[in-house]
Amino acid sequence: MPERRVADIYHKGIIFCKPDTPLQEVVQVMADTGIHAIIVAEGEGTQPLGVVSHTDAIAHYGEDLSQMRAADVMSRGVTTITKNAPVAEAARRILESPAQCLLVVDEDGTPLGILSPTDIIREMRGSKWIWYTG
Repeated sequence: MPERRVADIYHKGIIFCKPDTPLQEVVQVMADTGIHAIIVAEGEGTQPLGVVSHTDAIAHYGEDLSQMRAADVMSRGVTTITKNAPVAEAARRILESPAQCLLVVDEDGTPLGILSPTDIIREMRGSKWIWYTG
């Protein structure tokens, strides 16, 4: 069986926000789209400044999210991985990444999507199965 690649399992597409985006808005987008991370940049096509992950957001549970900005809570810097990298390498890099997710890029460095721990867990699970109850 051939080794699985990041390209086989990552979430295609990226949602960006600006550093001054209210955290309340970031959380709403995460909840409504089911995504695990939002890239923070000055604009699409600009160098990513950081990433707001679920963990970054829930650290502020119970606080007034409208008074915080994405830049206040983001993990600084973005760890990238190419779409052709092995999933095993991606798993190691996620464990080392402050944001616990990776920005997937093509060979030219163009952002393509996000790889989260959940994506790797789904890959580890293998094919879906059914619970039978009596």
